[in-house]
Amino acid sequence: MSAAKNSLGTVFSVETIVAGTYIAIEEIIDIPGILGDKTGKIDVTSIDSVGYKEYINDSLRDAPEVSFKCNFTNGAGQQRVKTLADSGAITGFKLVLPNKVTPTTGTGTTIVRQGYISARSITSGKGAQLMLEFTVQFSGAPVETAAS
Repeated sequence: MSAAKNSLGTVFSVETIVAGTYIAIEEIIDIPGILGDKTGKIDVTSIDSVGYKEYINDSLRDAPEVSFKCNFTNGAGQQRVKTLADSGAITGFKLVLPNKVTPTTGTGTTIVRQGYISARSITSGKGAQLMLEFTVQFSGAPVETAAS
């Protein structure tokens, strides 16, 4: 039997003006990989390389830029996104997965990262719901805490 977990109940939050306090961003439709860091590379291909380019790791990771879509509610979390988009301030973002080990008292896997809102828009269309779309450029290493 599979050990897969349902993603319903996943919460993506943004830090409030009180450091270490987070507010959920309402009605996010899907959450792309916020752990999509990439390591840079240096091309070291020489004239005696045979058939393939050669690379070495530059030892620097590039934190991802990730786009999110939400049903537009204009709730407190979405208002915080607007404030941060307007200011360009770097703040904390937190993802909590619904994979508790102890269902009644445990906590899901938690990932916290710093970043800033690099884009924000509200979209609409004929016969479609209003959508908030925003992009976060993460910066620095994530802090991941295992489920309990």
